[in-house]
Amino acid sequence: MVDDFEKAIAGSNAVLARSEIDVQRLANSSNHLHGTGYKEVEAGLRLPESDEWNAARGLADVLLFADYRQHIRFASLSLDGAGLSKFGSCSITLREDMIAHRASVLDENSVLFIERHQVTASRTPGVPKGYRAAWSERNKLCIAKLAERVDATTNPNQYSGLLIKQGATPEDDEFVEVHIFGPITVLTMAEVTVSIPKARPRATIVKAIKSKLEKHGVLVKS
Repeated sequence: MVDDFEKAIAGSNAVLARSEIDVQRLANSSNHLHGTGYKEVEAGLRLPESDEWNAARGLADVLLFADYRQHIRFASLSLDGAGLSKFGSCSITLREDMIAHRASVLDENSVLFIERHQVTASRTPGVPKGYRAAWSERNKLCIAKLAERVDATTNPNQYSGLLIKQGATPEDDEFVEVHIFGPITVLTMAEVTVSIPKARPRATIVKAIKSKLEKHGVLVKS
């Protein structure tokens, strides 16, 4: 079963979760970018976050990405097209041919990774090896992390739930983090899955997103 799981992971995708407003903005023009927090603050489009989580995020980014942290976009590895719902109701599956050459994976949330391994800011931060991999070797990384959870009773329908688990808080989420260097536009999207709570005008929102994304050849599911 482990071999079967590894084959499935080899076909996994990078999925970025964003709000429907963000998706509609990207769909308006292929010139619109999914920006990083650093870029948005630098451009004067938002104020920097000052809570503990974002402070820890800033440190983790420095330790892992050094001088190019402002160019990194974050996603999660997924088998079913679902992203981390805390970041938005739209799960954007990215085209592999557009990111494979500029993506890598880490076996967990990078903030928790830095804390768990007690990596500190120094001239030689000592980021431990064996927890990061190139996009083409994401299946090997996932097997190293998850093989012990797979046995003869594991059903292929359970693979998605092994790869990503939604927790009550960001600290409780379990997933493989994808790091993508450089821009993401509507042209980087393969498909979008929209999950709007029933209490909201779901049909209207989905229709608006579909009408724009389909013009760019992006499949929309709901």
